[in-house]
Amino acid sequence: MKSTVLAAILLAAVSSPAASASPFLEPTRFTLDNGMTFLIVERPGRPLVAAVWAVRGGSASDPPGRRGLAHVVEHLLYAGSRTIGTRDWEEEAPLLRRWERLYEQSVRRGAAASGLERVEQRLAALQRPGAYAGVYTRAGALGIDAFTRHDSTAFQTLLPKEKIELWFWMESDRLLEPVFRGFRRELAVVEQERRQRIDSSPAGTWFDLFDAAYWGAGHPYAHSPGGERLEVARLLPADARSHFEATYRPDRLVAVLVGDVSPARARELAKRYFGRLKGAGSRRAAAAEKPAAPEPALGSLEGLCACRSQVEIRYPTVPFAAAGDAVALDVLAGLLNSRSGRLYRELVTGEERVAFAASAEHVSREFGGYFAVRIEAGEGVHLPELTPAWDRLLERVLAGGARDSELKRVRRQLLTDSWRQFEQDAGLAHRLAAAEALGGWRQLTRWLDAAADVSADDLKRVIERYLRPADRAVLSLTRSGSAGR
Repeated sequence: MKSTVLAAILLAAVSSPAASASPFLEPTRFTLDNGMTFLIVERPGRPLVAAVWAVRGGSASDPPGRRGLAHVVEHLLYAGSRTIGTRDWEEEAPLLRRWERLYEQSVRRGAAASGLERVEQRLAALQRPGAYAGVYTRAGALGIDAFTRHDSTAFQTLLPKEKIELWFWMESDRLLEPVFRGFRRELAVVEQERRQRIDSSPAGTWFDLFDAAYWGAGHPYAHSPGGERLEVARLLPADARSHFEATYRPDRLVAVLVGDVSPARARELAKRYFGRLKGAGSRRAAAAEKPAAPEPALGSLEGLCACRSQVEIRYPTVPFAAAGDAVALDVLAGLLNSRSGRLYRELVTGEERVAFAASAEHVSREFGGYFAVRIEAGEGVHLPELTPAWDRLLERVLAGGARDSELKRVRRQLLTDSWRQFEQDAGLAHRLAAAEALGGWRQLTRWLDAAADVSADDLKRVIERYLRPADRAVLSLTRSGSAGR
């Protein structure tokens, strides 16, 4: 999934410098002896507990030639364990090992190995697809899902507060003894998701290509979390196990519980269940430190699309941070967005009137970031008119600055969004997990304080520093059948 702006990850802002109080209760944080971190926000009286755990490792950790591996492992972790998902583990285990050997032979030879289908049929009688989710569903759980992003992978559940011990057992069980059943089936599901997300969208393939051109070959963000089709098809069960061993170490895991659960009870259950996970030092394949990512390659693309003519203008900025220029760029995106923002007022309905729709975002990830503006052409507008219209808008912002009323509007809107999201237990759990995985949950409150101090001069500074025409990359898509529109 595409990362959102830092403001959308943190979803926190203030309406004035004095209003810097955090819109959520401060979590209780503790770390187990094996290195796993827990954040607990107790909210008495809630019928459901939002439980999220995340691993510091997403598609950016995919090895060369195996793009999509992190996403495949996310799917496989729902296949269960030696306890869940099997009718008879003692009988299933040797058959599963045999199937994996035959499957590897098939992939390497490009043809089905003798006996593969027969073993697969025998396994089907012993395995119980969907058993993992079934246990949760029967316990009254909702929202069972997972997400692979560039820098992390997260797993979520909403379950009745009286069933919280079930969550501790279930999640620790699949991390302690995962069994990657249904390998071929999950590869097909991952491919289907890619088709739905990218291939079925008129412009999806072009934006995928633009990402690759922008970041450049070898950059950890040059491919989408969904992976590359041919590389996914060649993945082996051994690849999945290697990724799991290297990435899903306790010291790389963070769990967040929000709801009617006491920190003392959570600590007790965490020690009992997740404390069984072995520390990083005992893992067979320890994850190597990721080298510094290369600079974006800044490529530009032009193409035809069965969509409105449009451009995306992208500028390199800064990695994930909760202060300084990153926050000012987040606020700048807020200034430009919404029906009250500059893009709508000046390019859609204003004197320029060149756009059918327009939006801005600041994407901020662990190893790099960018500021992007997307503009869809209005009726009768030619594609070459869009980028100059954006340049003129930017010049007006620089010349006149951001008015106090505009900055107050942005702060009010972000504050409203913040409270709305944090009031939802699942939303708060996800934001805490994302912040903790990227450097610590206190980045949420630091972002609040930093956003309160963003001024018109700060916006001018980041525009002049980052939004320079010489540094940008542009994707230009012309509607199929039109002449330059």
